[in-house]
Amino acid sequence: MATAKKAVAPKVSGKRAAPVKRAAPVKRAAVPVVQPRHDRVDWRSLYLYAVSLITLMVCLFTVISIINGIVDFVMPQPEYFYDSSSVPTGMTKESYRQQLEDDSQRRAIKSLIGSVALFAAALPLYLYHWRTARKINN
Repeated sequence: MATAKKAVAPKVSGKRAAPVKRAAPVKRAAVPVVQPRHDRVDWRSLYLYAVSLITLMVCLFTVISIINGIVDFVMPQPEYFYDSSSVPTGMTKESYRQQLEDDSQRRAIKSLIGSVALFAAALPLYLYHWRTARKINN
């Protein structure tokens, strides 16, 4: 095995020995620290946020539709007929007006049921996707 020898200054009697020059330390490049890049698109998060946005918009529009359905049910809009010739034969004006009001309420109930069903389907989808997206980013 080879052993490293120490550099020893020669001894000179009475005189001080000249200092031994040592090589300057070699400067080495610092090892780069790898950090995760955040400038790339995380497709899963993008999907989750997009679905959350869409389902949130669906929920908002169905809430508006539910409110309109409730208002139409409580205060049905009067159906207008212009003359007595538009009233079917065998009905009076008042009975025809009542039938139109009942039809309006029936349409409002049907619209209300559809809106509530859509809201009931969209809300859990929104909550699931929003919570999942928040867990990923936190």
